[in-house]
Amino acid sequence: MQGSFLSAAERATLALLCDTLLPSLDPLPGEDPRLMGISAAHLNLSSIIEDALGRTLDEDGKTEVRQFLRMLEQPAFNGATAGVWGMFSGLTLEGRTSLLQAFATHKIPLIRRAFAGLSRLTLSLFYSLDLPDLPNPTHPALGYRLPVQQARHEERPLKLLSVEQRTLSCDVLVVGSGAGGGVAAAELARAGHDVLVIEKGGAFPAQEVDGREFLAQQRLYERNGALTSADGSVAILAGSTLGGGTAVNWAGSLRPPMEILEEWQREHGFEGVASPEFQRSLDVVSERIGVDPTREDAPSVNTQVFEAGLRALRYSVARIPRNAADCGGDCGFCHFGCPTGAKRTTPRTFLQDASERGARILVRAQVERILHRGGVVCGALVRIDDGEGRYRNVDVQCKAVVLAAGAIHTPALMLRSGLGNANIGRHLHLHPTVATAGIFDRPIRAWQGAPMTRFSAEFADLDGQGYGVRLMNAPAHPGMMAFATPWHSGRTHKRRMQESDVTANIIVITRDRDAGRVTVDRRGLPSVEYALSARDARHMMVGMQEAMRIHLAAGAEEVRPPLASAPSFRPERGGSFNDFLREVERAGLHRNGFPAFSAHQMSSARVSGSPRLGAITPHGESWDLKRLFVVDGSTFPTCSGVNPMLTILGVSHFLSQRIAAQL
Repeated sequence: MQGSFLSAAERATLALLCDTLLPSLDPLPGEDPRLMGISAAHLNLSSIIEDALGRTLDEDGKTEVRQFLRMLEQPAFNGATAGVWGMFSGLTLEGRTSLLQAFATHKIPLIRRAFAGLSRLTLSLFYSLDLPDLPNPTHPALGYRLPVQQARHEERPLKLLSVEQRTLSCDVLVVGSGAGGGVAAAELARAGHDVLVIEKGGAFPAQEVDGREFLAQQRLYERNGALTSADGSVAILAGSTLGGGTAVNWAGSLRPPMEILEEWQREHGFEGVASPEFQRSLDVVSERIGVDPTREDAPSVNTQVFEAGLRALRYSVARIPRNAADCGGDCGFCHFGCPTGAKRTTPRTFLQDASERGARILVRAQVERILHRGGVVCGALVRIDDGEGRYRNVDVQCKAVVLAAGAIHTPALMLRSGLGNANIGRHLHLHPTVATAGIFDRPIRAWQGAPMTRFSAEFADLDGQGYGVRLMNAPAHPGMMAFATPWHSGRTHKRRMQESDVTANIIVITRDRDAGRVTVDRRGLPSVEYALSARDARHMMVGMQEAMRIHLAAGAEEVRPPLASAPSFRPERGGSFNDFLREVERAGLHRNGFPAFSAHQMSSARVSGSPRLGAITPHGESWDLKRLFVVDGSTFPTCSGVNPMLTILGVSHFLSQRIAAQL
């Protein structure tokens, strides 16, 4: 396979590791023999994992994987670190399981990191692999099926640019086609500028969307869905397709809280963001994407039990406006691309507007660096992928560049282009998120129904300064459920996955006060340095505890934290729920000791009234380079606290008016 990098011995160890995580087992009473009998070897999983790692890791990362696999075959290493003496390949299944159990909660961070990275990838792929000619054999045991509904809404395919020449010219080059880039392209084309939009991902219309988790990750997500922070502690979900995040998000369209906008204006100098003018921008973009705050979107069963628990505890609950309507019964697969065409993504709205006004759109094209002369933008060097593994460079000549490549790639491109502002890449916020599970006595099927229609801000301000957590639901599909389910043994993990049909979730989205950083590696690719701070971890812990309290109030038979080192709680066993919560708190949130993820990346090239405090002026222009503008989530002075799509759309519309006035 293209990503092969292991020796034969290392490959054999990886295969045995996979089969220890997911062995073939004789079923016990209550266990589904179909699920218990399937092992990682049945899916040839180790070769798929090696290929995935080979495609996504840099050389240092590959070296770490090889070293860990070699160390597993050293009896002294296993004995000294886990008290299990012997070569990994010489141990019984029980011995190998004991060794991996010790690694999962090990006090040495590097050991936890190595185990977490390999185990979560293995578990996720085992349940998400589902190809048209090779259906996933675990899905029948989970009660999981793909959507059967076809596109319900008319789609006007965008005309995409095909490039044969070595040079292109335009007035404005827009880098990225998501919430920021789509709006900027439409507004600048409306102002009469010749606009070229460049998107590094591909284009996949609704008729090509089939709801398959693995294929969607390969097609639609950054690094095939395998992007993590540099230490592996946070899985980062970022769209990499035409439409960017709007193509893969859950349609939540929440306005930014006014107190946060006032903070941005007062403390960071983002002039006008707390004004009626910015509210008008939010109104304009909301109308274009079909957000109707009065519309009642039917909640999924997952959301119904969430709301029931909130109301039982008298916690706040609010409706989430969505940029999708009339989705149909199989809604819930929208982060794999909207299968019905109901979601008003940028390819269906702002990019259509831009195209009708003459804008050109080029996909599978990566901007390598911005070209400038005398402190002014003059073009960009672009690398085009023909889809067959061949690449060629194209020079784009332009008068201005608008960056909307997302909070990871925008600062990376600025750094590759030689910009020196110290704030570029800094102040990165991720809204780190964890999921809790509640087991019910009836079908939940968290993969079905509108994924986000209710939320609670009951704990949004835990420190008196606007930092805390918001609680909502996530559409839970097998691969992500497996990722989020702590591994205690092969049997225990399979038993928990067997309960997928009756498992509800509540996700805890943390407004992180403390930040990370985006840098570039030796190849010029972005690297995300991020660690959950003690302060933000305290807020996340409160959110987890309250989420489990909500599950219980809704009638859950069992509640489960996302920690490998903490037990679950069943009321029928007796015992104190408060004692259980204290035990969860004692277990703690240790790096790589629990599955955390981020679907919101922000603030890595933030707007500020001074180049000492930010990378971008209040008018959207780089402090370093004239006619270089930024309009995506990178511009947020701090994180938004709510799902950021609508805020990004509004900021882009607001700044695009200022950009148009300068060009």
